[in-house]
Amino acid sequence: MEVIFAFVEKINQVSSLWVSSPVGMMLAGWVAAGLTIFMFSFLYKDNPFFKIAEHLYLGAGMGWLFQVSFYSVWLPKVWEPLKAGEYIILVPALLGLSFLAQFVPKISWVSRYGFTFVMGYGAGLSIPVEISTNFLSQISGTIVPLFAAGDAGYTAATLFAAFNSFFIFFGLVCVLFYFFFSVEHKGVVKKASNIGIYFLMLYFGAVFGNTVMGRFSLLYGRFDDLYTYSSAKYSYASTVIFLLLVVFFIASYFVDKKKQLKAK
Repeated sequence: MEVIFAFVEKINQVSSLWVSSPVGMMLAGWVAAGLTIFMFSFLYKDNPFFKIAEHLYLGAGMGWLFQVSFYSVWLPKVWEPLKAGEYIILVPALLGLSFLAQFVPKISWVSRYGFTFVMGYGAGLSIPVEISTNFLSQISGTIVPLFAAGDAGYTAATLFAAFNSFFIFFGLVCVLFYFFFSVEHKGVVKKASNIGIYFLMLYFGAVFGNTVMGRFSLLYGRFDDLYTYSSAKYSYASTVIFLLLVVFFIASYFVDKKKQLKAK
């Protein structure tokens, strides 16, 4: 086992030196630009280049996950303790390995022990955190004084804070009325529930906008990389790959059109 670890470490050192060289940086830029453009090519239509990038992405992701699990979990938390004589670590290790039993029909029942432990441990770990962060914190955020004068008395800042506290409290009450079904929604209750709908829409819109902003930041990052890889330092990788892909699509269009004419 030690020989394997030494061999893998040697490969990592050699690959790091090669990637950091000018030639390695240029080739890495070509690969990154190519895979990015191949992924974006799906916006036009499904094509072999997109499938290549898709399969490489999934394969690289699984390989990265395996090495993270190996170096961050198995090696420091299982192998090293066993070498030190801490055999109690075999209990969680065997529970983890029991997940693999589900792939063997005859002993698939063994995986239930691992799943049971994970579900029980996960529930006991997450439920108190969820109650504290998503329940009690939300309640405490609405229980604030409406008017709290500072040392300088009532200023524009304190008045705005008071308005903000009242606005949050008013929205909370209206949203609660919307989900209160023990009383028929008519009169004041109906008006409050209708206002609660607007508050819910504001919340959903803010969450959606935040999600879109996060996704666009990733998109801008890819565009920035493509712009970087289009420089002379990377032999105009983005530009060349994009033009070659355009030529491929034009050629495939005429080939498909010719096949359709022959079929008729």
